[in-house]
Amino acid sequence: MNPGIIFAIVASIAFGIWTVFHQQAAEKINYLVGAIIVSLTAVVLGLIFLLPKIKTTTLYSNPKGILFAVLAGVCALAIDYFALKAYGSGLALSVGGPIIIGGSIAIAALIGFFMGDSITLMKVLGLLLVIVGSGILAAVSG
Repeated sequence: MNPGIIFAIVASIAFGIWTVFHQQAAEKINYLVGAIIVSLTAVVLGLIFLLPKIKTTTLYSNPKGILFAVLAGVCALAIDYFALKAYGSGLALSVGGPIIIGGSIAIAALIGFFMGDSITLMKVLGLLLVIVGSGILAAVSG
């Protein structure tokens, strides 16, 4: 099995658990403060992992890498803020989680297709199922 698949599975588990923690925090914290706390926690943990390897790690390699990392950070703040706001408005975890995660799947797949990833019937079918499923959940949450 491709190691990338294993990393993707671990990331999906973390994303699912992240969704639960957001839902639990949403009614107990200001949305922007919560988003900042999530980001600061990531910074602190990242530094804890980086510091022991600081002498052997290349910190800067390509300006485009820095730009895309910053843009990903902007998106991460938006994810945290709007997920907290969605759950704070009373959206059920069983509806919000699949919409947030399913929507992210659809966006990533579509962008991947535009960036040259191969398009197969099975990929299109899977993408359509995700979009339809998220749409159904959004509609029934009314």
